[in-house]
Amino acid sequence: IKDSNDYSFYFGWPPVTKYELVTTLTHIKCLVSLRSAPPTSTFFSVKCTPDIQYSISPPPKVTPDFSPIPLNGSSVLLINMTHASQFENESKLSVWYYGKNKEVLGKAVMHLTAVEISLDVDADRDGIVEKNNPNKSSWKWGPNGHGAILLVNCDSERTYVKRLDSEQDCITSVSDLKDMAPMVLRTRGPAKLPDGYKLTMHISQGDAENVRVFRRRALNVVNNKSDSNFFGKDYPLVLSSQILSQELPYTGGVAEMKFYVEGLRFADKDFDGLISIHLSLLEPICEGIPERPIFTDKVVFRVAPWIMTPNTLKPLEVFVCSTSDNSKFLKGMRNLVAKSGYKLKICSENMNRGDRWIQGPDFGYVTRVAHHKDVSSLDSFGNLEVSPPVTVNGKYYPLGRIIIGVAFPTATKGRNMTKVVQDFLWAQKVQEPIALFSDWLEVGHVDEFMTFVPAPDRKGFRLLLASPDAAYKLFRGLQADGHGQAQLFDGRDEEPVTLDEILGDNGFQAQNNYVQSCIDWNRDVLKRELGLDDEDIIDLPILFKLVNNKDEYRALAFYPDMVNMIVLGKNLGIPKPFGPKVNGCCALEAEMCSLMEGLGLRCTFIDDFASYHKLLGEVHCGSNVLREPFDFRWWNLEL
Repeated sequence: IKDSNDYSFYFGWPPVTKYELVTTLTHIKCLVSLRSAPPTSTFFSVKCTPDIQYSISPPPKVTPDFSPIPLNGSSVLLINMTHASQFENESKLSVWYYGKNKEVLGKAVMHLTAVEISLDVDADRDGIVEKNNPNKSSWKWGPNGHGAILLVNCDSERTYVKRLDSEQDCITSVSDLKDMAPMVLRTRGPAKLPDGYKLTMHISQGDAENVRVFRRRALNVVNNKSDSNFFGKDYPLVLSSQILSQELPYTGGVAEMKFYVEGLRFADKDFDGLISIHLSLLEPICEGIPERPIFTDKVVFRVAPWIMTPNTLKPLEVFVCSTSDNSKFLKGMRNLVAKSGYKLKICSENMNRGDRWIQGPDFGYVTRVAHHKDVSSLDSFGNLEVSPPVTVNGKYYPLGRIIIGVAFPTATKGRNMTKVVQDFLWAQKVQEPIALFSDWLEVGHVDEFMTFVPAPDRKGFRLLLASPDAAYKLFRGLQADGHGQAQLFDGRDEEPVTLDEILGDNGFQAQNNYVQSCIDWNRDVLKRELGLDDEDIIDLPILFKLVNNKDEYRALAFYPDMVNMIVLGKNLGIPKPFGPKVNGCCALEAEMCSLMEGLGLRCTFIDDFASYHKLLGEVHCGSNVLREPFDFRWWNLEL
């Protein structure tokens, strides 16, 4: 076995003993010392079969007649086997000991069986499990890094009766294998190991909570539609939380045994994402005493992180739910997706059962359970966003940064995203989170006041922020032009209100001044943490109102919250605001179009008033988008 470890063998008395030591090492270090030689030994010499190479340290002086070498307490013999043995005890090395007059005192003989053993993974990340990569037992970030990658098998191959694949300790289909990492045991040697020797694969108890290993038996044609019970027998479980060590068959000759490694957990506060799997050759000692490992190989995996995709990535498919009251919303979504050229999947009511989160084959999901029951709406995932790639003070974030909403730093009883979720997000490493202040909102989600859209210039995107100041500026301009009696909510099941009434309500303006101060706080945080300038930010004209909930005042969007949009390439699906009409056109829609069309973006306004806005949500809340992953490989990050 090509291994960097050194093993010492001591040749003892009596000198005529024949030592039939069987080893799997191609590198053996033998200490040829005075205490291991016959008492009066002064010189020694070495003889071996042609397939053995050896060297002596310190190097002896070469003599013309190749006479015996002087023996001292520091003489070391390093033995190299040039190839694996074809049969047991194939090779032999002997050490001869001589007295002062170079008379023979005795000899020690080693009979050697060399076996090549290599546990291999794709350590260079090229899709091929190479043989004995020198970096397979460690993991390094960066473009010059190395180390194997492991996926968390958190989807479900089942169409009905959903259950995470990682919750099943068996393999049920070929598609399940595609979510696992390959690992190969390669061996070369005699037809069988010497009596009592055996190969074992093992894992620590801590790592066993995070991974499972399956072995592939010899198979013929694999049928993806095979009966799951029969199929599972072809891939027996090797390691798990209940099986920390298992003996493996040794087949002899030149052989490869394929394994499939399944990740069970993403990195978290108590798990750094690294997993080690070991293979050992065990040597028998005597009955009643455990075998000892004379060789151990190790491979290391890092579990791939949980990664979010920003609005700037290309959409592939849009998902929405059909409910009894959202036909207008669905009509608008069909129109938007058709214009955009992407796929639309509508989850029927009998399938979604009133749940807006959509789950299907090959869609993974992660669950975190709070330590306490006092979770809040901040734990819903409109409160979880991600920026496009940014550079901040010279540091590049090629996968963007996660954005969450929490309580104001000085709050004594504010709502926060639960700690187990925050810990999980921080543990992923590749999209370092940013915490914004969102507890001032009734629902408390960051997507109520911010989003990102693609742009052709500057940083490749714009940050859109809700802005009461922008709304007041727009409305005052309309009032000055004689449109003070233009009404909001015209034709809606809502009391109409004129621009004059809005602009004349000092209490309402005070509420929006407070909201603007909360958004301004977040604006400063986003500029600092994302490296943005004012030119990278666009303010959208959106007003809010404060509502009293348990003697605490929090904000809701006064009209459909246009920032809570869906982004499909250059097409934006925006909540229809039902703003004041000027010359037959909604002034809010016209302002949005003016702001977005300068970036080459097209606006489609979707009626979500009754089915989402009145239920404290908008277009973004009622849809999901599957996007192409980043071209950038997360393992190339410099961490």
